[in-house]
Amino acid sequence: MKLHRFSTALVSAFTVVAVAACSDDDNGTPTGTSTANTTVRFVNATTGGTALDFAQNGTVGTGNGNVAFGSSSSCMRVNNSNPQLAVRTAGSTTSLTGFNPAFAANGTYTVLVTGTTAAPVYTTLDDAFTTPGAGNAAVRIINATSSATTGAGSWDIYVNPTATLGTPTASAVGRNSASSYLTVPAGQTNTIRLTNAGATTTLQNITVPSITAGNVTTIVVTDAAVGSTTLQTFPLVACTTP
Repeated sequence: MKLHRFSTALVSAFTVVAVAACSDDDNGTPTGTSTANTTVRFVNATTGGTALDFAQNGTVGTGNGNVAFGSSSSCMRVNNSNPQLAVRTAGSTTSLTGFNPAFAANGTYTVLVTGTTAAPVYTTLDDAFTTPGAGNAAVRIINATSSATTGAGSWDIYVNPTATLGTPTASAVGRNSASSYLTVPAGQTNTIRLTNAGATTTLQNITVPSITAGNVTTIVVTDAAVGSTTLQTFPLVACTTP
């Protein structure tokens, strides 16, 4: 099987997730950097709902400014050893603290930004995946919840569960982490079930629309909106690698 690098993105009690399309930011090689050999995209999952800017070589490009909670930046091409990326509160020229990424050449990455703007947390996720076998697709779940969500924050995940759950498809997926790409049948609607790790009571069911064979989808799961108990879900579109 050929190794690909890109991703696409979970939840509402039987929430239908729509998957869109995304292409690389066409900045090419930013001024002042070496050859652009790595693709990076950011997701804003910060507590408090503050919009963010994502600057490349000091410039906030198209699709990278005023990025709302639950949204993602464009897919930026950078040099892995000198990416010259910065995270800022929208409209500010001051970078948030603590962003010191480590990327490998020729990789594709999603950087999840959680925590608060005063104390941000950055989680770099490798988007590489192995093409699903014939007739299959795959779904990856990112746990972007905070302590505001009831429970330990670690989930077991079941694909198309039956009355008897059996063994989880993925186990103990904690906060600021992602499951592996979970195989699902292509060409049909699929159900992803979350439970608290080690438990069988349904935390939430997610309905994932049909995915074309050979493709993958990533779904970011965040805290419920104020006044709701339903976790929010946001699909991540694919970053294609030139």
